[in-house]
Amino acid sequence: MFKRIIWISVFLGWFASPFSAVDLPSSILFPSVSTAIADDDANKDKHADDQRHADEGDDEKADKNSHSNSSGNNNADEGTAGGVTPTPAPPVPVVDITPPVIVPPLNITQEATGSLTNVILGVASVTDNVNVGLIATPSVTGAFALGVNTVTWRASDAAGNIGIATQTVTITDTTPPVISIGQPAITVEATVSPTPVNLGLVTASDLVSGAIVPVNNAPATFPLGVTQVVWTATDAAGNTASATQNVVVQDTTPPIITVPAAVTVDSTTGQPIAVVIGTATAIDAFAPVTIINNAPATFPLGATTVIWTATDANGNAVTATQLVTVNDTSVLAGLPPDPGAAGKLTLAGIDSDNDGVRDDVQRWIAITFPHSQKTRAALRQMAGDFQNMLLWANDKQRVYDAFIRMGMSTECIEYIDPINSYDTGSLLESMVMNTALRSRAYMQASRNLSGRGIASLGIGNEKQGCKFNPDAMPN
Repeated sequence: MFKRIIWISVFLGWFASPFSAVDLPSSILFPSVSTAIADDDANKDKHADDQRHADEGDDEKADKNSHSNSSGNNNADEGTAGGVTPTPAPPVPVVDITPPVIVPPLNITQEATGSLTNVILGVASVTDNVNVGLIATPSVTGAFALGVNTVTWRASDAAGNIGIATQTVTITDTTPPVISIGQPAITVEATVSPTPVNLGLVTASDLVSGAIVPVNNAPATFPLGVTQVVWTATDAAGNTASATQNVVVQDTTPPIITVPAAVTVDSTTGQPIAVVIGTATAIDAFAPVTIINNAPATFPLGATTVIWTATDANGNAVTATQLVTVNDTSVLAGLPPDPGAAGKLTLAGIDSDNDGVRDDVQRWIAITFPHSQKTRAALRQMAGDFQNMLLWANDKQRVYDAFIRMGMSTECIEYIDPINSYDTGSLLESMVMNTALRSRAYMQASRNLSGRGIASLGIGNEKQGCKFNPDAMPN
């Protein structure tokens, strides 16, 4: 025991000698070794002391019997018996140098919700050889950026020992951007071929990257029909989103047509004539443009509306009108229209202008003798007298009066055209009696004139038979 104490004393004295000027706590001087040695020596010393006290008890009994008178002196020397009395070693304090043990929460992988993402880290558990109820705290609680983030958990015990553990928080970005198209479908009217189109506002946003400028595959100009435009947006993590926009270019606009100006022409014959009406033009974004009209080959007297139609390559059509007027500058000018078959249904026929001459006879005179105003006037006079004779065929006196006037008209014709007067009168007679009903009336009038004579005006007096002045007429 003595040697062990000496060794410890020497060892401790040597270890502590460099720090002799400083009072150091005993907890730093190999607590585990010193404690074990001290405990062992304490047990052995206790056993030796017990044995010594027992021996001393026996000695005391012997001394009392043989030296009863000198017991006081013996007691006085007892403390130094055998030489030096050893000093017991002081107890070595227990020192804690073991850090706490931390078990961090499980590593976390979470999808990003923004440029920074909030994460619930969990709770770390802490155990310590001395202290209980220790709490570990993380170095950071968030929010976390994209990628792998390291969280360091720390816990400290009462002795100042610090335990460390790490946890990883991995923020991933697999969410594509979101594309917003202001006008998912656009319909525009074609103005040119192809047509430029304003696609409107298109934006893209991402939880992590924020605003992104989308790109598209749109052509510079769009053809007629439906074109699908694909918009694409890619975030910083390479996630791509796409959206489509339909662009419809339609052509419902007809061409713009320009027709010729109105045309006015004269017909010197009173018959339909061919007219040069000009050419219409048209413009349209989609060629070719076809232009047609409904103009007749010849235009009748009066006003005719010509309809022009222009049609583009897509079937859009537009119409415009042109007025063509044919004036009658012929002998038929101002005459009533041809009554046709209706003018032959009755004995009187149709006299729409009430001039005493049937409309069909009046027109025949004008057409048959277009170059002699005098002849036309004499024949109209004679036709009126002839008509009255047919109408009054059963009235002898009136028939006779009409026949007298017709004779004077014959004299007028002879004055105007003495060479052809007979043929001219015969042609008129045939025209006046152009139906069976009128021929029978003429025969009835002739019977009522039977036996009656008509005096001639005499040669040189034929002009007196005219009710007009033929000499004042140009032809």
